[in-house]
Order: sequence, then structure tokens, then C-alpha cells
Amino acid sequence: MATWHASFREALRSSADAGLTYAHARPDAPVSTHLAVIATLALALLFSPETLVLGLVVASDKVVPRRATFAFAAGAIAGIAFATGIGIGIAALTGDHDASSAHHTSWPGFVVRLLIAAALLAIGLRRALGAIRHKPIADVSKTERTPSKLRTRLVERFPGLDPKADLPAHQRITRAALAGFTVCGLHPKVFPIAIAAGHQILQIADRGERTLGAVVFAVIAVVPALAPTVIEMVRPGAAGRIKDGYERIMKVHGRWIVAVLLLAAAVFVGHGAFEHMPGH
Repeated sequence: MATWHASFREALRSSADAGLTYAHARPDAPVSTHLAVIATLALALLFSPETLVLGLVVASDKVVPRRATFAFAAGAIAGIAFATGIGIGIAALTGDHDASSAHHTSWPGFVVRLLIAAALLAIGLRRALGAIRHKPIADVSKTERTPSKLRTRLVERFPGLDPKADLPAHQRITRAALAGFTVCGLHPKVFPIAIAAGHQILQIADRGERTLGAVVFAVIAVVPALAPTVIEMVRPGAAGRIKDGYERIMKVHGRWIVAVLLLAAAVFVGHGAFEHMPGH
């Protein structure tokens, strides 16, 4: 009888502990929600004009247009992979890869989510402001555009980076690859989006579904990087005309689309940050 009472008390204690665990557990967002956010970030990259405009400038090269666009596409894809990898690495270092844990909360993870949400919010607001002011899209091929101090210093140190410099064929190809990597892997309006996507991909617990999220992001995000190559192959020499028409459309409409997408993603990531805040 004593043994039975001891076993009964132990069962009650275990049930109580399980109940407390359940009460404090936060059900993770469904995979469809994660995929929707990842697709939203990918679409923001798709409609961001910087990549395609620069790619069309590269496609206008008079010496090696086709090879330059291939190099640009390879550099841009490498840049997207680089920035996305940073997001995945940050999520892994802060413990955000263990999304299935009931007590999946930590101050580093909370801070990272909050910073990502703030970055998406800032870029989204800046896009909206640019659309309201009808601000021209940055175009390195236009001589009247005043270059930044950083770009001026880089061109002075590395003359090959000047898009108007008359270079031999192999240096033009190298310049195109570096331009693609820079605009997708280092541009302040682009790479935070890829970092956010990488971080979001690692929020998916199941490996197969996580791979699906990475594929969804990659398929959408690389379209602007590959488009100049396709245009040059289908309609050689048409890149300049297409660029002018694209800029007229995207100067307002594209920026509004990107702004809405980024603001929606920022709200989701920010909400997730406070959901996973320790003690919340």
C-alpha cells in the first residue's frame, strides 16, 4: 500500500510538471507562415530595382556583353548566398535554430530578431519615402549622378571598379562579377533582406521543410540576377531600352511594392521577437 501511495504521488508530481511545461510553451508558427515570410522577403529582393538596373547596365557592355552578364549573375548569386549564410549563421549562434523547443527563448535571440525587424522597417520606410518623393533610382551609368565618397575612394584606389573605365575583356568580366556580388551581398538596401531570410529559414524545425524554404527563397531571389543574361541572349543589345522603361515603372510602383512587403515582414519578425522574449 505504501508503495502504491508513493507511486501515485510521483505520478501527480509528474503531471503537475507537465502541466507547467505546457502552460509556458509557445506553439511555434506553422511552416506555411514561415514559408510566406520567406517568400515575402524573396519578393522584396525581386522587386528591389538596384540589382536589375545594375545588371542591365552590365548587359550594355560594348565589348563582352554576354560574358559580362554571366559573370554578373554568378557574382549576384554568390552575394545572395553570402548574405543568406550570414543570417543562417547568426540564427545558429544565437540558438534560434532550435525552434521546436518549448522554452525557445534567449536574450541574444530576442535582440537579433528585434534588430532584423528594425532593419526591415527602416528599409521599408525608406522605400516608401523614395516612392513619395519620386526619387530617381541609383544608376551608375549616368554621369550627372554624384558618386558617394566611399565609391570615389574605391575607384581612386582600384580604377577597374569605375563602370566607365575602358578595360580589357577579362577585367570587364571580373568587374561585372564584383558588381553582382557587391549589389546583392553588400548593398545596404539588399543584404539585410537576405540576412533576414536566412535567419527565418532556420526557424523551420523540420530539415525537409527547411530545405523547401531555402529553395523557395532562392528561386525567387535570383530572378533579377539572371534576368540580364536572359535578356541579352534573347534580345541582344536591348538592355539599354529595357532599363529605361523598367526605371520609369519601378521608380514609384516597385518601391511601394517593396515597402509593403518589407513592412509586413518587419511586423511578423518584430512580433516573433516579443513572443520569444525571455520572461514574456
